Amino acid sequence: MVCSCKTIEIDAPMTETLPAIEFSNVSTKAALNEIQDDGFGVWALLDNATVTDELILNNAEVTYNSAAGSWKYSPLRYWIDESVFTFLAAYPYDESAYKLDPGNSSLNLTLSETPSKVDYMMATNMTDTSVEDYSRTVDLKFKHILTSVGLNIWRDGGKHQNDQMRIKKVTLSNIRKGGTYTSTYTSNTDLWEPSNEKLTLEKVYEGGSKDIGAVTVKEDGTLEPGGSKPADPFNDMMLIPQTLDESSPVSLKIQYELKRQNAADWETAELEAVLPSFTWEPSRRYTYNVVLSSVTDITVYYIQTKVDPWGTPQVGGTVIIK
Repeated sequence: MVCSCKTIEIDAPMTETLPAIEFSNVSTKAALNEIQDDGFGVWALLDNATVTDELILNNAEVTYNSAAGSWKYSPLRYWIDESVFTFLAAYPYDESAYKLDPGNSSLNLTLSETPSKVDYMMATNMTDTSVEDYSRTVDLKFKHILTSVGLNIWRDGGKHQNDQMRIKKVTLSNIRKGGTYTSTYTSNTDLWEPSNEKLTLEKVYEGGSKDIGAVTVKEDGTLEPGGSKPADPFNDMMLIPQTLDESSPVSLKIQYELKRQNAADWETAELEAVLPSFTWEPSRRYTYNVVLSSVTDITVYYIQTKVDPWGTPQVGGTVIIK
């Protein structure tokens, strides 16, 4: 549902007596450069004794003025006394991607295809001018709405310390391809509804193979890399948050070669497995470590799921505009 609210204009006396609504200088957080380069969109809803859910900013483009060190938008809107302002923000700015649904108090985004090259983020803020100092600027705390998934493939350093192993092809299938994100601003809740269309990711290594590093699986289940790097066929993928279970399993297939110590020939194998049941949540990174132990067993020796807050500089972190 596209918002059909009226956009009100603040008249001249108000502009003279009350300050303009502004966004202050940015905090130096990870992923901030992207927001400064691309800008973001802002919606603002006004509630008071006279109006309800009046739209005073309708996806206004907010851009960063590096010379002034501040965020700018036009035309300016102004604070009103004894009122509640609800601010919604979405990165990156897009004229048509986001849909405001005031009937359900939500801001929605539909993505038809992933992995996404865009790190979509959203933020909300509610300011009550009857109890708060409206001379201050608006704080917006952006959060990632996608999930980040990575896959590392190792050879077993215990069984194959002196062997060689090469990856030929890696396939991940049955991943939810798209979905609709709903941010309900009255309850500060988020919900993803993944679509039924499925995605298959495939990596074929140029030249036919990729050497992979060894790792030792310790008794406590942790991994101890031997120094060489694993195969990382897909890097960190930004995907639709979704639940992996028996009704919607994500399948992994690895085609690889093993050359044992002092052997003249390479052995070939194809490993197939299902990722463990799990829920990929927004703003979280999940790294799957797959350790190949034998071409005869053709099984995954060990899968480790590592859950980290999405906060490392390589990918991004919480971005605060205040």
